[in-house]
Amino acid sequence: MKNLTLKNIIPAILLFLITGFLSLSAASEKEKTFNVSKGDKLEVSATHGNVNITIWSKDQAYINAINIDEDDINDIKIEQLTNKVVVDFKGRDSDNFTLEISIPAYMSTDVSSGAGNISINGNINGIVEINTGGGNVITNDVGDKLNISTGGGNITVGNVTGETEIATGGGNIIIKDVKSKTEVSTAGGNISIGNIGGNGEVSTAGGNISVGKVTGSAELSTAGGNVNLDGATGKVETNTAGGNITLKNISGSIDANTAGGNIYAELSPSEKSKSELNTASGEINLVIPANAKVNIVASVYTGKNLNESVADKLIKSDFEAANVDFHKDSLVKKFILNGGGSIIELNTASGKIKINKK
Repeated sequence: MKNLTLKNIIPAILLFLITGFLSLSAASEKEKTFNVSKGDKLEVSATHGNVNITIWSKDQAYINAINIDEDDINDIKIEQLTNKVVVDFKGRDSDNFTLEISIPAYMSTDVSSGAGNISINGNINGIVEINTGGGNVITNDVGDKLNISTGGGNITVGNVTGETEIATGGGNIIIKDVKSKTEVSTAGGNISIGNIGGNGEVSTAGGNISVGKVTGSAELSTAGGNVNLDGATGKVETNTAGGNITLKNISGSIDANTAGGNIYAELSPSEKSKSELNTASGEINLVIPANAKVNIVASVYTGKNLNESVADKLIKSDFEAANVDFHKDSLVKKFILNGGGSIIELNTASGKIKINKK
């Protein structure tokens, strides 16, 4: 009876050891390290899953694929090609699949996931391209170009040196500073950006926009929120369907429109420029230098005849009007400052206008 028991146990032990060995062999394929050098690139493509990248000081790329289902074990490829480290995962059953990756700062990255969060922990000097079908994206400082796209999630970015393109199908976007041309958009969320060292194009289908100083022109638009800009050296175009617009330290021209909010603008108009500020139901406050050479036309739609005392309350100015026109349903005041020059039009349908010296 004892011999029979041993005969049954020994094969079981052998089977256990063999199975364990095979499991270790499979697990070893999930973790690889490669020696890399400047000019190398990391390429990641995954049907789904989170990707976490850490920047370290070693001249190595370390890849650890975690939580791979047995059915997907043959669907993971980790290899080094010429000037490239490639990670390719086509599995479908690994619900908690995650890639933990460590690379030096000089490597460029191209990371794509069908659905998952992507993060870069540490400052990276190379070009960064990130795409996910639905997840959040977080990066620290990027020393070159940055391109991020997600089907629906929040995006948080540090400082960026090169040109930047960022888009999300629905989420908030936060960026510190960008030193070059910038294009940022979200289908539904707030956008906050520090300074932009180039032209800036920023849009959201439903949220607030806040931008620091723009070295160049700025296009800012939202279907439902406030717009705040701290400065620009070129033309500013801004639109909101339902919010206030605040524009400070603008050296150029302004085209601002809101269907339901106030407009505040500090403008030093460029020579021979034309600016237009329009609100359907709000107030306009324009601040310009006393020595500006401009022609200002301020118009308030009233829907009725006005006397002079009421007119003075609707359009107030630190400058003396050159002409005042009382129309059947509107009031128009014209100002010619320092001989005239650049044209500024101010229009409100049911609000007041103020023109102040800077």
